[in-house]
Amino acid sequence: MKLKNLAHLFFYIAGLTSLPLHALGLVEALELAQQNDVVLQAAQAEYIAISETEPQSTAALLPSVSLDLFAQKTTTETSNATGVFTNGTSDFTTDGYTLSLQQTLYNQQLFDTMQASESISAQALASYEAAKQALILRLAQTYFAVLAAKDNVAFAEAEKKANERLLKQNQERFKVGLIAITDVKEAQANYDSAVAQAIIAHNNLSNQQEALWFIINRRPESLNALQESIPLTFPELENIKLWQDKALANNLNLRAARYAAEAAKNNYDSQHAGHYPTLSLNAQYSATSADGSSLGFGGRDVDDTTIGLNLNIPIYSGGFTSSKVRQSAAEFEQARILLERQQRQTIQEMRVAYLGVQAAIAQVQAFKQVLISTQTATEATQLGFEVGTRTSVDVLLAQGNLFKSQRDYAQARYDYILKLLEIKYAAGLLSSDDIQQISQWLTAS
Repeated sequence: MKLKNLAHLFFYIAGLTSLPLHALGLVEALELAQQNDVVLQAAQAEYIAISETEPQSTAALLPSVSLDLFAQKTTTETSNATGVFTNGTSDFTTDGYTLSLQQTLYNQQLFDTMQASESISAQALASYEAAKQALILRLAQTYFAVLAAKDNVAFAEAEKKANERLLKQNQERFKVGLIAITDVKEAQANYDSAVAQAIIAHNNLSNQQEALWFIINRRPESLNALQESIPLTFPELENIKLWQDKALANNLNLRAARYAAEAAKNNYDSQHAGHYPTLSLNAQYSATSADGSSLGFGGRDVDDTTIGLNLNIPIYSGGFTSSKVRQSAAEFEQARILLERQQRQTIQEMRVAYLGVQAAIAQVQAFKQVLISTQTATEATQLGFEVGTRTSVDVLLAQGNLFKSQRDYAQARYDYILKLLEIKYAAGLLSSDDIQQISQWLTAS
């Protein structure tokens, strides 16, 4: 085989299982994931639920108005004991309504609770946005894991066929006395091992396809394959400080941790405000109407208006308020420590991703050269075997190295793409546009 045809042959083998009637593209897969991923759906529901705490806390500071309507019937029975009144029964009805208004004028605990709910709502939004970005990364990881598994199946099948072909050659050579039976046994052992590896590769492909189904809720016939040539560059990769600053400013998990610390601080202030007095306005208007009875009861209309201020000064609550203050202080300290941990973790993830992109570029270039070298070595070994200067064991070793280099090169290319997404995710900048760009490196369906 000529070296100039090496790359074309490699990508042909790797794409044998990727040529369906309609292959699922990366952009389409992301759209399906955004519609069907249960992890994202749960995160969205959680955000909606938590965001309702904000209007609930605000409602406690707004006027509370209620209307109470009533109607009653009164029956009176009299018996003549003194001769003054006659015996008889009298009925009369009474109806009316009460309109009440309550307005908080000062309650520091409610004010702090409202601020805490705003921080909690902002934290929930940041967590939800982080879940969106995490889905993009998970989808890409799973998508390329399927492609890598497909490649491994193709390589394993090719290796199995190569070992089968060598086994048949050795069997024929043994029949005519050119080699010993040990060469046949070794070829048989290697073929059996290749069969086992092919079974493992097929099973791994099935597992990866199930993982993709879990996210997109569809089992596509195939996926778009990676093109032969992809760019091995990344803008601003020479400045790790720049990327670290981007992560500290935009990482959504870090942003959520900041809001969590703010909420914990506001909650501490709210509990401490339990020692403060509260002032509220109460207003009430009631109207009652009753018709008269034959006994002289009822028969009047009454209107009452009441306006008052209520000042409540907490004095002692059995130590409950003080205990809540101590509890919230510890929770605030925990949130502060968790924020510090998330900040360190963000920096670590960014630096690991940054170095990973650099290493991935170098690995793709190195494994490409290894692939060319092992292909040359395999061709030379096969030629030596045909003229009798190399043994079948040498051929098997050379073929094994070739298939390994093919797998390594393919995996390095997938790893490089995922590292590009990881550094964007660590910086809080990952979006569907990144998937759109990477999809241009895949073959059209």
